[in-house]
Amino acid sequence: MMSKSKANEEKVKQFRWSKPMERVLLEILADEATKGNKPLSTFKPSSIARVVDTINDRFDISCELDHVENHLKTFKSNWKTIQTLRGKSGFNWDDKLKMVIAGKKEFDEYVLVHPSHEKYLNKMIDMYDEMALVVGRDMATGSFAKQLGDIDATEVDSSPIDIGDDFDELMKGSKTSLSIVPSEKRSHKRRKCFDNDDKLATLSTNIGEMASAIKSLGQNNIDPSQVHYSRLYDEVMKMDGYDEVTLGSIFDHLVENEKIGKAFMVKNANLRNVWIDKFLSKGDDHQ
Repeated sequence: MMSKSKANEEKVKQFRWSKPMERVLLEILADEATKGNKPLSTFKPSSIARVVDTINDRFDISCELDHVENHLKTFKSNWKTIQTLRGKSGFNWDDKLKMVIAGKKEFDEYVLVHPSHEKYLNKMIDMYDEMALVVGRDMATGSFAKQLGDIDATEVDSSPIDIGDDFDELMKGSKTSLSIVPSEKRSHKRRKCFDNDDKLATLSTNIGEMASAIKSLGQNNIDPSQVHYSRLYDEVMKMDGYDEVTLGSIFDHLVENEKIGKAFMVKNANLRNVWIDKFLSKGDDHQ
């Protein structure tokens, strides 16, 4: 006869998380983190219970506390992989797209050894900011806390701060990321403790990461925009059913219209084909 603990383990493994369910989990716990309900990197039981109740009500499914806690372990493992890729030599991080960018050679060599990590390369990482709050060490900034707003909305609009290339602006961005959500309920002693310890530690980490990134760019002489355009060119030119001249015109259009180009990069093959057909149907006025 199977023991109770074994039965619980099997039950947790059999529970299937869909993408919409994962989004609800991250949205709710990101909101809980901004409210200070994640002391010592562990959520309060009431926060986990809120996830369980919401998922059960919204998806008409039997979700339990163990299911949420077990899936958080998966998110922590994924987060660790993403951060490793961000700091890997030869890779670049696009903070606007939330994407780890790798050139074709680096991509092919790495994926050959780590095929399961392909989903994190040259693709926008969905819910990155929420994951940072839920399983990372990030504190919620005031702007991000406002964006979480109504947690029952279908999607959370996350607009990261563009810190630019200038070093002074880079430093301002670091200070901005350290802002704490204002709260009259927090004691003066707690704020002072954070300012003296956590803020200095986080600032030190950010400065170290920035110095490494600047050094890496200097050593490899890599222009991140060129890496992006190279990847965009590869993605456009591999589209089936179109001649080379037509694809070349499409690439030029996407380069001239940066936002459209970024949107093209995160679409799947079917949506890319739909966009190209619509673009071509408009005629020479858009080429």
